[in-house]
Amino acid sequence: MLSARILGLLTAGLIISSCGSTGASGGNSRGALRAAPAMPAAGSAPRGFQAVDLSWISEDQGWALGVEPGCNGQRCATLLETTDGGTQWVTVTDLHACLLEAAPVGCPAGTTQVSSIRFANPDLGYAFSADGGPALATANGGLTWSLLPGREVSAIKVASGTAVRASFSKGGCPGPCDWSIDQAVVGGSQWRTLLTPPADVNHDRVVLLHQGPEYLYVAFLGAPQAGAGTDPAQLFISTDAGASWTELPDPCGQLRPGLVAAMLSSAPGGVLAALCAPRSGSGPQFVTVSTDAGANFGTLLPLPAAAGRYTELAVVTPQAIFAAESGRQLVGTVNGGRTWRVLARGGASGAAPVPVFLGFESPNVGRWVALDGMLWTTVDGGSSWHAHHF
Repeated sequence: MLSARILGLLTAGLIISSCGSTGASGGNSRGALRAAPAMPAAGSAPRGFQAVDLSWISEDQGWALGVEPGCNGQRCATLLETTDGGTQWVTVTDLHACLLEAAPVGCPAGTTQVSSIRFANPDLGYAFSADGGPALATANGGLTWSLLPGREVSAIKVASGTAVRASFSKGGCPGPCDWSIDQAVVGGSQWRTLLTPPADVNHDRVVLLHQGPEYLYVAFLGAPQAGAGTDPAQLFISTDAGASWTELPDPCGQLRPGLVAAMLSSAPGGVLAALCAPRSGSGPQFVTVSTDAGANFGTLLPLPAAAGRYTELAVVTPQAIFAAESGRQLVGTVNGGRTWRVLARGGASGAAPVPVFLGFESPNVGRWVALDGMLWTTVDGGSSWHAHHF
């Protein structure tokens, strides 16, 4: 049965079409980790919607940012909502913003860019671009959005009633710029600085993790295949809600010269995992896990060979780890990396914006967005996955 919130959206006539498209490959899985067949959903979102990011405030309620069929990337970022764990979705609104991943020739000058969303509760949320730019905020569940004044934003995480952002004030980012890690009450406009990293680092992007009220992780990542931004990652960790910070070197390069961190993921209790990639841009990839908030990392765990590069990472426990190849393939281990299995693959389709979501809302429930527009869900900690259309 549809929830009262979803029924309200339908009744109010907020089904606003905008844009989208799709693409990927095929495969199998065996053993303890297994993929279940696709299950069509009864949601009201137009078929063909391609999500690029998700945000969940519980196992059941979440939002999807993406595009619908026909989008040319100009001003058609669309927001969907579910209150039943992703079986049924409705369109909330058109943000009148440019979804960068769906704009093959870039966004028009002066147009707000978005690529990510983060909701703190049923009402308050943020939309922003990982490449930086003005962030948007909503106070009514995504129905309307307004620009956040002040610094440009590359990342926002919410937890325990607070929002933490990675921001800068001038051009040149990514690259040497005046990065700042700031905190505010969710929905508030007064941000206070928690960390000012060195301004002379030249990095491709920032990864911000907020695990419960105490743990904050900030990683400035290099770009192994980009040429100019090939610096090793720099990692900053706080275990006291941002009151103090420890700077650590790239965990991958410390374990093997020539490797750099390409993504990080965290879990409760000081569990932190790093996805390691060759600095040259080609060669095997690995995962390494810390159980003491990054102070020490374990051995390198080889990932299965893939046609492309693994770009997304999710750690649930030191034994349960999952990695995704840009919407094309999802692999996982439940025994600390001794064995890996292919869990899901994106189906073949046309050109599409590349989804970047792989995450767990609880130790049991997690999601991955495939390049063919399918939403894969696990409710047993990653042992089995099933797929739904948006």
